[in-house]
Amino acid sequence: MKNLTPMKAIRKKCLDCCCYQTAEVRLCTAENCPLYAFRTGHRPKRDNYTNAESYTEKTAPTTAKNEKESN
Repeated sequence: MKNLTPMKAIRKKCLDCCCYQTAEVRLCTAENCPLYAFRTGHRPKRDNYTNAESYTEKTAPTTAKNEKESN
């Protein structure tokens, strides 16, 4: 049995989520998913992604509650 790397495991999970349709993985709109940045099976560039917290802060949807807190 081959060793499954973390990146390959993420890619397999994304394929499973999209019914094994590679085009659907590329077109995924689930930006809130913690695996979103890794869905293509490659690590994102450092300047675009540093850690999970900064990624989710950038991609978190704005809600009315968040807007009230910021005002």
